[in-house]
Amino acid sequence: MPAPGRDDLFAAAQKAFSKPFGAVIRLEPEAGATLWVDGRGDKAVVTLSDPGDSACVWRASRETLIRIFEGERMLASSFVSGRLRVAGDMSVMARLHMESGS
Repeated sequence: MPAPGRDDLFAAAQKAFSKPFGAVIRLEPEAGATLWVDGRGDKAVVTLSDPGDSACVWRASRETLIRIFEGERMLASSFVSGRLRVAGDMSVMARLHMESGS
């Protein structure tokens, strides 16, 4: 269960990442706890504990991450504009099928 004050980011990530993508993404908001999205199983799972083997790391403000997950901001435009910084295996982004949280 996410810590108080982090429910919005955790919930938005759970809705956005429902389909597997064969890797682990570490989400590092500028403020707050790190989340991991494990997309190696039959369904992607968002967790507060490190499942290991993170293929890439996303760094952004909590607001930007939530807006991406809720479909209010495009993933690619967030990256190109510098609002989202990605380190590691960039091919993971191409394998994502994110759902809009709306």
